[in-house]
Amino acid sequence: MPKSPRPAKPAPDLLTSWLEAWRLWLLGALLGALLGLAIYQLFPPPYRAQATVVVDHNLEIAWPASEDRELFQFLARETERLEELAWSDDVLLAVSLQPGGLSLAQLRSGVLHLSHPSDGGWHFYADTHDPQQAQTLASVWALAFVEAAREAVMVTPQMEILRMELQAETQKDEPDAARLRELKGELAYLSEHTRGISPYVELHASQLQGSPEMRALGPGAYLFIGSLVGALLVPLWLTLKYRPD
Repeated sequence: MPKSPRPAKPAPDLLTSWLEAWRLWLLGALLGALLGLAIYQLFPPPYRAQATVVVDHNLEIAWPASEDRELFQFLARETERLEELAWSDDVLLAVSLQPGGLSLAQLRSGVLHLSHPSDGGWHFYADTHDPQQAQTLASVWALAFVEAAREAVMVTPQMEILRMELQAETQKDEPDAARLRELKGELAYLSEHTRGISPYVELHASQLQGSPEMRALGPGAYLFIGSLVGALLVPLWLTLKYRPD
């Protein structure tokens, strides 16, 4: 008696095909990592130099008797002004005059980078393939920023009078809450409409020397990105070749 044919085994779904191809995932990650390392060796990223400027806003003096929310608003406003000053044409012009002939557009489009907290160390980075040039650009940028910030300080007599009145009101045994709100409102209005830098901010360059030994991106980043891309190409290939029938 002839045997009945066995039922055909159902084709695995797409997710099952992905899971069963774990060896291909590992192979793709390995090949991608090797490709990333090869790209790093053939086309190395530029060197990155760093210069640091310490910025102290002296919040307790510049904005006396204020709540945390008011201090945060004042600090954010002053930080934005300093950041705009760091990227201004007057500051970057001193950097563009250095050997190398980089234009302002080139400096803004990937050569210079600014990383900073609101109050503390501001880090000025420069990325070039010449490590000595990178350090020169970063140092000149930091020094030009400090000089420009000191020149942009503006002392407003009306704001100083309001600060003294506010300080005197807070030192009373029973401060007038309505008067405090009035003084803070006037001080906030003048602070928002004053273009200069606060006279209470202190800046000094703390790190300017030293040729960079590290590149903008290390080989680890190339290995990770390469392995990730290689691993993700495997499910893409399986998806393209998947046939449900």
